[in-house]
Amino acid sequence: MPKNYLFKLLAVVAVLLTVGVGVTAASSGALSSSAQRTLVWVESQIGPDGAVLSPMTGEASVNYTMYAALGLASTDTHSAALDRALGYIGDHVEEWVVSSSIWDGPLGSDLPGRLGYLIMLVNARGGNPAAFGAPATDLVSRLQALDGVDTPGAYGTPNPYSSIIDQSLALLALVAVGETVPTASVEWLVDQQCVGDLIPPSAMGGWMAFRSSTGGVADPCEAPDSLNYLGADTNSTAFAVQALVAVGRTSPVADALGFLHAAQVTTGSMAGGFPWFTGGEADPNSTGVVIQAIIAAGESVTSAEWLAGGKSALQSLDAVTIQSGAEAGAIWYPTDPSHTPDLIATSQGLWGLSLAPFPFPVFQQTPATTVVVTEPLTPAFTG
Repeated sequence: MPKNYLFKLLAVVAVLLTVGVGVTAASSGALSSSAQRTLVWVESQIGPDGAVLSPMTGEASVNYTMYAALGLASTDTHSAALDRALGYIGDHVEEWVVSSSIWDGPLGSDLPGRLGYLIMLVNARGGNPAAFGAPATDLVSRLQALDGVDTPGAYGTPNPYSSIIDQSLALLALVAVGETVPTASVEWLVDQQCVGDLIPPSAMGGWMAFRSSTGGVADPCEAPDSLNYLGADTNSTAFAVQALVAVGRTSPVADALGFLHAAQVTTGSMAGGFPWFTGGEADPNSTGVVIQAIIAAGESVTSAEWLAGGKSALQSLDAVTIQSGAEAGAIWYPTDPSHTPDLIATSQGLWGLSLAPFPFPVFQQTPATTVVVTEPLTPAFTG
């Protein structure tokens, strides 16, 4: 999603049915050189105390630390850095999961998407999400307490900017820890999909961030609008696909993949990648989460079906990745002419580079390792 809006949302913002049960995350040997290089850069951002500094304030930030940790958790490597990050996050649980801005939700309320991310992160490292942090916090119970608090079937108070992502993360987290996912919560997510006779063709199969209801009936979907950031979007759709695959409700997935395929960019330096809204420019954040959805659905991002302009989504990520020097592996945002490393874009891009849908499987409990890239730092793709 566009960088300027992403920061607002931060203040605001066999098909994997067995993921997280007896499955191990990708090891360094299974990763591409691009993914390994990016993992090394993300690890370098985690300080000795486990914190990542905000590029805007220069101070320790639980938001940036969470995204760095979620990037590292997409594989079973770099466990020492991830453990440091989890230690810092464990001391700042409330700061992460409780709303401090009206953009996120009611002030002081628990946020389902934030809880979902943290539950999956702790679980992936083999921790106990029911007793995490200092003091020990039952993240799972706090998430379950949000079921239907405002709208039957929905977790938390629906947010017009992020409800589908929040709901999807809640369902994914429950799957990750083996908890029962309420049928009503799955159906709420399915009912939000843009399908039916009155749906604009460009929105068909996708999800908007949130569809309000009138008289108990979901209001019409809007066509994607990349200028005003309205309508069905790739990010909401990609998270919904991952959640529905995880709970075994796969019938809506084919239409969703059709929506994503239609959004894929065919020209420019990021050809093969995905924009937030159909018709916009591809960005690494959206591309990373759409790759996750494609993999979750059992398809290959390098197959002919998912090439656009002769490029794959992985190649589009490579086009915005620093290839050499001290910042090698970092991803920049396409609208930044200075190519400054963007940690959130890098971490979300890494989910795609690692070919790792949510929920991430549990780490192998092996001694901490660090991947060292010894090959020449040259682009993995050209063109």
